[in-house]
Amino acid sequence: MQKKVLILGGGSGGVITANKLAEILGDQVDVTVVDRNAEHTFIAAYPWVAFGLREVQQIRRPLVALQKRGIRFLQAEVRALHPDRGVVETDRGELDYDYLIVSLGAEPLPSPVEGAQAPWSEAGALAVRSWLRESQGERWVVGVASPFYPCPPAPYEVAGQLDFALRVKGLRSRSSIEIFHMNPAPLAGMGPVISHAVLKILKRKDVTFHGNFELAEGGDGVLKAKDGRTLEYDRLILVPPFAPNKVVRESPLAGPGGFPEVSPETFRSLKYPNVFVIGDTVNPALGLPPAGVVVHYQGEYIAGVIAADLRGAYIGEPFNAVAMCIMDFGDDAILPQCDFTEMLAGRGMISCGVMATGRSVRIAKMLFESMFFATMFG
Repeated sequence: MQKKVLILGGGSGGVITANKLAEILGDQVDVTVVDRNAEHTFIAAYPWVAFGLREVQQIRRPLVALQKRGIRFLQAEVRALHPDRGVVETDRGELDYDYLIVSLGAEPLPSPVEGAQAPWSEAGALAVRSWLRESQGERWVVGVASPFYPCPPAPYEVAGQLDFALRVKGLRSRSSIEIFHMNPAPLAGMGPVISHAVLKILKRKDVTFHGNFELAEGGDGVLKAKDGRTLEYDRLILVPPFAPNKVVRESPLAGPGGFPEVSPETFRSLKYPNVFVIGDTVNPALGLPPAGVVVHYQGEYIAGVIAADLRGAYIGEPFNAVAMCIMDFGDDAILPQCDFTEMLAGRGMISCGVMATGRSVRIAKMLFESMFFATMFG
C-alpha cells in the first residue's frame, strides 16, 4: 500500500524533497506538495530582479509541473497543524498523511522603519529598481533589523551589487553606500577568513561597514543604534525581522522561540516520529544557516530516511553538512565553504574557508539557477 507523504511548502526544500522521493521510491509513495502560491520562486534571484538582470517571471516556474514526475500539487493555504491526529488543516479542507514534511520557511515580520525596502520579495525588488531608475545620487544605507534572517550574506551582496549598478549609471561619485550589522564584522559567525574577504571587497567598492550596530529606531532619514550612534540616509534597504512560520510556531511542533525541536541527525520531530522539519523554519535553532544550500541537502537526505523506514535500509545520500554559497557582489564574487559536521555533533565549531574569488565565480551562480529549474521542473 502506498504511503502518503505530505510536503508543506513549494520552495526549494519542498520541491527538492518531492523530486527525491519520487526518484528513489516511485510508486511506493503518494507525494503531495501544498503551497498557497501557484508558482515556485527562486528567491535568491530577487536581487537580480532589483538590479535588472532578471524579470520576475524568469525566476518562477509553475508548481503544477511537478505532476510530470508523478507528484501531486495542491494550491492551498495551510491554516493549522494537528500532528496528534495526523492531519493538516487548509482552506481546502483537512489532509491526512503517513509522513509530514514541513518546509514552510521563515515569515517576514513588519519592517520597523517606514519607507524601507527589502529586495528579497517581488514588491521589494521592484521598489529598489524604481529607486535606481529615479536616482540622481543619494545616501544609500543597507542593514538588518534582527539577527535572524534568510541568507546571511544577502545584505552584503546587495550593497556590492548596488555599487556596481550606480557606477554603470554614472552616479557612484555622487552616491554613498553604508552597511550596518549587529555583528562586529561581516559574517562574523563564519570566521575571520570570510569576514576579511568580504571586507576587502566592500573597501574596494568604497562601502563603509558599521559593526555592532543594533537598530533601536529609525525614520525621517535617520537610524539610531542602541549605543547612540546614528546613520543618515536617503534610501534605506533594510532586511526585516523574521520568525519561524506562524502556522508552525502556533502548533504542537513548536519549541523554544517557536522553532520545532528536531533531531540534528535526521531532522525528525522529537515529539512526532513521522514528522520532519527542514529549512529556515528550524535551522537557526540547530546552528545551521537559514540558506537554500542547506535545505537542499536536508531535502535529499530525509527522502532517504523515509526510504529507510519503508525498505529497511538507507537509500540515498548522507546529509552533506558542508555548505557552499556563492556571494555575488555585482562585478565580483566569493565562493566560501563551511563545514558544520563538528558543530552538529557537539564536538566543536564550524570551519569556513574561501574556495574561489573573482568575476568568473558569478557565472556558477547563474548556472546553478538554470540547472535547478531544469532538474526540478524540466
